[in-house]
Amino acid sequence: MIIANEEPVFLTVPTDFATVLWGDKVPYCKTVQIHDGDTLRMVRTRKRNGEPVFTGGWITLVRDHGLKYKDDVLIKAVGPLKFEVTCFKALVCGNSYLTAHINTESGMSVSDFI
Repeated sequence: MIIANEEPVFLTVPTDFATVLWGDKVPYCKTVQIHDGDTLRMVRTRKRNGEPVFTGGWITLVRDHGLKYKDDVLIKAVGPLKFEVTCFKALVCGNSYLTAHINTESGMSVSDFI
């Protein structure tokens, strides 16, 4: 998920992710646990424009990490109300980074780029 605002107070949960995780029983107005490294965060789920969003605690995570526009957040469901989060600033998080998938033509090899 890409952070879309300067300082978002909520994060929209993609519909396909929500459907796989919760089916038609989205836990609106419930508290979910988000593990952020060693920090356990309690975040509320709400409905906004017909979609589930994380709010009520989400802004604390955003501020603590200094997240801004185009920073990325990897959210992994480890249970219906439990998640793990990894924040990427400028595509970097510790010793990991995000990159775009590069399409190559059939028959090309790495040596073609060197």
